Amino acid sequence: MHTILTLAGLILALSIPSARPESAELRFLGQTDFVVNESSRTVVRLVVERIGDPVNVTALVLLEGDDTGDFEATTAAAFLLSSEASKTVFIAVRDDELPEADETFVFNLRLQSSSNGVRLGTPNRATITILSNDNAFGIISFNSTEQIIVDEPRGRNQYVPLSLVREKGTYGTVTVNFEISEGPNPALEDLSPDRGNITIPPGQALVVFSILIQDDQIPEDDEVFTVRLTGVAGGAVLNPNGSSVELKIRRNDSPLRFSQSQMAVAETAGVISLTITRGHLADHGHLVGSDDTEVSVDYVVVSGDGAGSATPAVDFVDLQAVRTVTFPPWVYEARLLFNVSDDEVPEIAESFHVVLLEETVRGDAVLIPPNAVLVTIEPNDKPHGVLSISGSPLNQLISINEDMTDRFEGISIVRNGGNYGDISVNWTIIRNSSDRSPVSDDLSPEAGTLWLTAGQMSAVLPLNITADELPEEAEAFVLRLLPDTVQGGAEVDEPMEMMFYLQDSDDVYGLFRFHPEENQNIQSQPNGRFLSLSFLREGGTLGEVALALTALYIPAGPVDPGLARDGVLNGSRSTTVLFSQGQDLTRLTLPIRNDAFLQNGAHFLIQLDSVALVSISPAIPSVSPRFGGALNLTLTVTPDIANGEIGFTSNTTVVVYEPEDTNTSTVTLSLRRDGTDGKAMVFWSLRPIGDNQADITPDDLETLSGSVVFLTGQSDAVINVTVMADDIPEVNETLFLTLDRVNVENQILKPGFTSREIVIVENDDPGGVFEFSPFSRGPWYINEGEAVELRVIRAQGQLLKQLVRYVLMPSGNAEFYGATGILEFKPGEREVLVALVARPDGVPEVLGTVPLKCPCVCVCV
Repeated sequence: MHTILTLAGLILALSIPSARPESAELRFLGQTDFVVNESSRTVVRLVVERIGDPVNVTALVLLEGDDTGDFEATTAAAFLLSSEASKTVFIAVRDDELPEADETFVFNLRLQSSSNGVRLGTPNRATITILSNDNAFGIISFNSTEQIIVDEPRGRNQYVPLSLVREKGTYGTVTVNFEISEGPNPALEDLSPDRGNITIPPGQALVVFSILIQDDQIPEDDEVFTVRLTGVAGGAVLNPNGSSVELKIRRNDSPLRFSQSQMAVAETAGVISLTITRGHLADHGHLVGSDDTEVSVDYVVVSGDGAGSATPAVDFVDLQAVRTVTFPPWVYEARLLFNVSDDEVPEIAESFHVVLLEETVRGDAVLIPPNAVLVTIEPNDKPHGVLSISGSPLNQLISINEDMTDRFEGISIVRNGGNYGDISVNWTIIRNSSDRSPVSDDLSPEAGTLWLTAGQMSAVLPLNITADELPEEAEAFVLRLLPDTVQGGAEVDEPMEMMFYLQDSDDVYGLFRFHPEENQNIQSQPNGRFLSLSFLREGGTLGEVALALTALYIPAGPVDPGLARDGVLNGSRSTTVLFSQGQDLTRLTLPIRNDAFLQNGAHFLIQLDSVALVSISPAIPSVSPRFGGALNLTLTVTPDIANGEIGFTSNTTVVVYEPEDTNTSTVTLSLRRDGTDGKAMVFWSLRPIGDNQADITPDDLETLSGSVVFLTGQSDAVINVTVMADDIPEVNETLFLTLDRVNVENQILKPGFTSREIVIVENDDPGGVFEFSPFSRGPWYINEGEAVELRVIRAQGQLLKQLVRYVLMPSGNAEFYGATGILEFKPGEREVLVALVARPDGVPEVLGTVPLKCPCVCVCV
């Protein structure tokens, strides 16, 4: 009954006009223009102010225009008693999933009635701009991420279209950047452009841009490039799952070439063939370029008029019906046939060229050198021939490996000119040095007669190589044809003498390895640390030999030379060790810098790079010196050698709950030290961080700093932090525990593991407990057009910003202004008012009771 009387008095106060005219004005106070994000936690506070005479007034705040669903409620009410100068109403933003650009809404201040002389003042309009949201400017990606396969064009431009789609919203102009990478060659060599940007106009959801495929005339296998979207401007974002597409250019420009650039043939050779290959950059090289289509090329035969030029149809005949060479698909070799005419006219060497014509290439192919071949018809028409040593051995150094060769057949005697009858010539081999020992000590025979039968144009001079176990240096020999001994009417002509070598044998210069019986190790002495290495020379010990090696320091982890670090050894990575003549053992000490930090589990990788003679005579490739064992050696830094690296065993955040009642909770954090030599002390400190760091006091924690001692040989320790209980409401409290320093120079803190974050979870209801005030629980009885004001109060903590949703059921919005909405409690705020105004609808109605069911949903912000 008391409540009903109170309400009646309130309603009377609202409805009975004053005995004298009043003059008052209603307006917005403070900020009236708001720019906010679309979020379920966004609440705008509008302050309604009354100035002038102190009268009761009911104010409405109404959305101008249609309800677009962007706000939790489009109406709000405020009731100002004569004793109150202002009231706050709440406009809550609704979070939807619709892409929207910036939207501006207007809320108008209205009077429920114009009684008591209250009029509407200015400002009476408030604007709320909700910023673009839900990807209003779009999510950009390729229309398809399937690999695009194209052919390189020939003699023309070809463009590959790429489509970008703009999902979600299409507001505004968007600029997307792209670049092309990851091909075997720079993308700009094959594609244009290799980077750029694309503009998407407002409202457009699809855009197509093109990449030019360039005809580079270079034989290539399949090339795969990645077209990647690298950035976007204008408010849009990239879809990470659709921001790249592969562009594959199929193998192209099959290379055409002669297999050789010159050929020497005898006049009696008859039909000769010139080989043209497709798909090979070099003889016996791997296939490159396309091979699944037909290609062809024309050729011409070029011969001069001079004495050294071969005459077509006289000295040779082109046997092809057409001068076009055609390669069907998957055929890689073709031959041109020419018949060399054999006559009895004595002739010097004569030649002609066969040239492939670049402008006649048809199909996906290009010419590469040699694209012409010089054919030389050798001097001829000596009826019994002219004997000489084959020119091939003269053009290259002949060296025979005694250890690998029992019989050598690499020296040939050739018969130029005629080939009639049997002929012979004597030969001899002598040493080309001051050594007086018989040639037969090293090879046999040392002299003999070489026979060529009728029609035979060449013969091999076989040599038996004497195998022994005596280490010897290289030896030079001279083979001579003896012109005065020729039989059968032949002649002997230059070259009739050549030099060849037996290479050094039986590891005369040594076989090198890490010494298997001496300890290769890392040593730590009072005067410093160093790598101790020893190397062994087995076999012969002739000559001065340089052994090159590389020493790398690699941190703990995989033994990968690419991870090596400098600045550890007191010198460069590369070192050369000299073995003097007769020396079979050497030791090497590589000093480690005094200030270098050696990590436990790290490695020193010693790689043997090369071994070579300092000088050699004769200057021919030698068989030795060479390596005879493993080419690398790994030395591991053990804890007794390592310097200490101290850090937490984990760097994750520790979450702890405040204990109940008067109990305490202990947080234990583990430390580990790599390298256990010596005693070390680590100092640590604990400090609060974050917005509420001032709320953390010594009453929350027992210790805020301290130290931990590692004894010699000790690798593990802990830091204990004690959390204490209280009854004070608190939000999440964050503390940062850091390792500050160690007291020994060769002990360091482990990067990335020097700090831990400790979070004490909010406790004792820091955000509060909400309910209607006992004076607001009703029941209330009001007429249409009248207002009722309710108070929502917060108990317990007041530390957090809280949002409380309310709703009047079952048909509140149809019957009341301000029937739904969200109330905002700022930190420290204990009470918020909400006003309800019954809508005057002009429809006759019986007395109805509307239960004010206010499911207060508390949302922590």
